[in-house]
Amino acid sequence: MLSERLIRCAGRDSPSAPISDKLIGCTRPCVLEEDFDLEERLLISRMWLVLALSIAAICISVGVAVAQESVPRRLRLGESVTGTLSPQTFAQVYTFEVPSGAAVTLTAVSGTPELTLALVLTDANGQPLAQNANLSGAEVSLSNLTLPSGIYYVTVLRSSGAQGTAAGQFTLTLSTGVLAPPTAVPTLAPITLNSMSVALSWATIDDLDLEVRDPVGNSVFFNNVAAGGATLVANVNNGCTNTVSNPTETIRWAPGRVPAGSYEILVYYNRACRQPPQPVDFTVTVTVNGRAQPPIQGRLNLDEQYVASFILESADAVSLQPGGANPLLLNLTPFAAQISAPRPLGNQTRIRGRIDRNNQVDVWSFEGAAGQVINIAMDAVDGGSLDPQLILLGPDRAVLASNDDANSETRNALIANQILPVNGTYLIVATRFGKNIGGTEGNYELTLSGTGALIAAPTAASPLGTPIAAPTESAAGVGLAGLPVGALNISLTWNNRADVRLLIRDPENRSLFSDNRTVPSGGILARQDNLNCTNPTSAPITYAVWQADRLLTGTYEVQVWLRNLCGETLLPTYALNVNVRGQSVLSVQEQPDLNGRLYVTTFTINADGTVSAGQGAIFFNQALRDIGDVRDRAEVAEALIYGRPIAGNIDSTNPFTVYTFQAQAGDRVRISMRATRGTLDPALYLLDPSGLQLAFNDDAAPNDRNAQIDAVIAANGRYTLIATRFGALTGGTAGSFEIAVVPIR
Repeated sequence: MLSERLIRCAGRDSPSAPISDKLIGCTRPCVLEEDFDLEERLLISRMWLVLALSIAAICISVGVAVAQESVPRRLRLGESVTGTLSPQTFAQVYTFEVPSGAAVTLTAVSGTPELTLALVLTDANGQPLAQNANLSGAEVSLSNLTLPSGIYYVTVLRSSGAQGTAAGQFTLTLSTGVLAPPTAVPTLAPITLNSMSVALSWATIDDLDLEVRDPVGNSVFFNNVAAGGATLVANVNNGCTNTVSNPTETIRWAPGRVPAGSYEILVYYNRACRQPPQPVDFTVTVTVNGRAQPPIQGRLNLDEQYVASFILESADAVSLQPGGANPLLLNLTPFAAQISAPRPLGNQTRIRGRIDRNNQVDVWSFEGAAGQVINIAMDAVDGGSLDPQLILLGPDRAVLASNDDANSETRNALIANQILPVNGTYLIVATRFGKNIGGTEGNYELTLSGTGALIAAPTAASPLGTPIAAPTESAAGVGLAGLPVGALNISLTWNNRADVRLLIRDPENRSLFSDNRTVPSGGILARQDNLNCTNPTSAPITYAVWQADRLLTGTYEVQVWLRNLCGETLLPTYALNVNVRGQSVLSVQEQPDLNGRLYVTTFTINADGTVSAGQGAIFFNQALRDIGDVRDRAEVAEALIYGRPIAGNIDSTNPFTVYTFQAQAGDRVRISMRATRGTLDPALYLLDPSGLQLAFNDDAAPNDRNAQIDAVIAANGRYTLIATRFGALTGGTAGSFEIAVVPIR
């Protein structure tokens, strides 16, 4: 029988001897017989991982020494050893001692591509504790095993068992996996100052705001004007009232003791008091004991934030730290090294760490199963100023979710009820608001938990509205190389140096585009090439991203248009791609309209997790091309009477409504369409009695989305109105409206 010929030990190699007899008293390595036929070798290969554990446990329990010496070689924490495996010597055993309450990691790495490895861990009595094998890669590990104090044995084996001729050297490393609380950082003694201030100045009437967070967690800004001995002196241009053209906001500390450490400075562009909104240049000046530090200068678009910081070590030791805009942008490029070498959580579900100027991120890994529902919490502990931020990366290193604040009442971060899309190794990036440009510091506690439930994996999105699945492809298939990947990714690429523009209108009716590069729903315009023909490239990219924790349900409207050929003689061809949670929703290849007319399309994220794509077309502002012939509808349309408004509604099932009114030659009329609810962006067409278009209007004024047409009637007859929305059949706004025709003098 196979079991009678499977193992022989030196001095006990009679094929007929029982297996227990062959193991007792072995003083050299246990090896596999070479003389099996093919069927037996295949069976051995299938049985190997189960049998290896039993073999190792039995050998160790009777004192078998299967290392090169007569006793197992000793491993020490932090030490690496090398060994050799071959078809004749398939296993090596090592022993190590664990101090009380330690968590250890054992890692074996093959030095030969053909040699793959398995690990078996047992206690001093031969009781199996853990095993793992890698049948295709060079490395295998038993990670973060929490062990009581005592003696342990680890066996390194060929994962192929008796099959094959793989041989070579390996390296075995024993490292401590103890995730002890971070080393306590001594609280710096307060510093006595005569004065300290942070001043924000700019040269427009727009509403900018200043916030400063001190090293012990106090924050001073427009909604909390005094804390920790600091006071906001004035909130200038607040709400665009009582504006001045050269404003300054100052946060000033009273003379006396102030905390030493890192101070974070935030600048907000909250409201544009000029129309249209324009970028604002600003200067921040930090002054300590009357000595001004070098100015911090930056530029913000509407709704953007800028973050910087300074380190106060003494009255004479003040150092400014690098800053930047868009602190929530998920650019993980600066942390590539940490992401490539994460720290395994193993079987631990709660750990502690520290984020500060010298360690801006920690990256942890864990094994997840498809359909598993998890929660990740990152809480600031032990004082300090830390403002935690969490980012979850999938096995393909694409961003699955992120969170900065769990709710409006806390700075702690929480990714809740996250469904894992595939089996594999997931990464948790524990960092702070602003990441490498942030200024908050402190200890944190990270907790990984879950319901233990597995839910059915959803399927890919389609125009019919099937559920969307989480990402299963690489980040390169979701976003673009070097750019952040979020829950919603929209890319526009084209093939020459022309200036082609992209605008996305979110379900809250807020537009993300070149003049407004962030929106409150979480959208960020991360890249805009060939803008105003500046530094043009022949392979341009415009890219927008929404993070997972901020993604709104509802309809998103996407617009593409040609702004300038920038000297090109041919129209470009562009590719518009929309990707929601790893699945392609829209993929369009078109040429833009030469006259700058907009291509308009939509997609909708529904509350039940489904996604549907809308149709797309050039919006010509011409009724016949945008909507079609409406003369039949005019015959039965509701008639408007001068001075009497009528209510209506526009949505995806009713994108336009036809009205008529009677007029006499010489009448002067004002036709108005005013949105009363929802996101509706009204648009109006006026047709004469023969059906020819007389006028079109989308916006009554530069800052008024309502539609209005003033006309002088040329002939008696019945005139037709088409009440619709920007984009008409392919637009995305919806809501109720009021329409009226009023005579004017």
